[in-house]
Amino acid sequence: MAAPAADSSGGDRYRSHLAGEGEKDTVWRHGAPPTYDAVNALFEAERTQEWPAGSLEETVQNAIKTWEMEMSHKARLSDFKTVSPGRFSLSVNGGPALSGEEALAVGSYNALLSSPMLATTGAYDAAVETFKSSHDLFRAALPRGFAWEVLRVYSAPPVIVFKFRHWGHMEGPYKGHAPTGEKVEFHGVAVLKVDEQLRAEDVEVYYDPGELLGGLIKGAQDDVVEEERGEVALAERLSEAATVSPSGADQPPQGCPFLSAGKPE
Repeated sequence: MAAPAADSSGGDRYRSHLAGEGEKDTVWRHGAPPTYDAVNALFEAERTQEWPAGSLEETVQNAIKTWEMEMSHKARLSDFKTVSPGRFSLSVNGGPALSGEEALAVGSYNALLSSPMLATTGAYDAAVETFKSSHDLFRAALPRGFAWEVLRVYSAPPVIVFKFRHWGHMEGPYKGHAPTGEKVEFHGVAVLKVDEQLRAEDVEVYYDPGELLGGLIKGAQDDVVEEERGEVALAERLSEAATVSPSGADQPPQGCPFLSAGKPE
């Protein structure tokens, strides 16, 4: 992907095109460039690989992080520096390819989770979620962020094939499922075709959505939790009713009337 300008990182160690002269006219979705302190800390604490500076692996890893930043935070495709103008497409698991404008409109989560089969499970429905709702959903479920790393690069430009890992910690709710506090992650393979300036022309991603969503719907559902709470509360009330008289005084122990009738006064 496009080589970053020297001053474009905005202080981020892994992403470019966040600041500097090249971004002076950029339209940001939230009014300003994002910060990645929390997810960078998660990445550094739990990554399985630490690639040498300047290596192909590090270059690919940082390029994808920058592309994801642009996809999530830049409002106009014309402000992207990581894609080849008019030539970018994204496909997932052999599905229909999305153009750059189409991918930007639906967002990366909807693009990755667009399979109609997922909607039947109740785990995710890309036809219902919007760009904003999908990002809100995952930000709530993974409050420390969704870290990403390259595990291996199999080929060099112009066709880069690599294996990756994406992970976070489910410390917030997801579609009515309670937080588990557990790590949620998935692995995948991608084929990235780039132009002579290392800008993405075509991206193909292959992974198992169930690996991700299975961890997010593992927690108890809210209605089940509420039902269990209601059952506990009812049991407590019944227990109290059995030991307290209508006047509020404790009831004396009740013996068997037949046995007590035969006892002398």
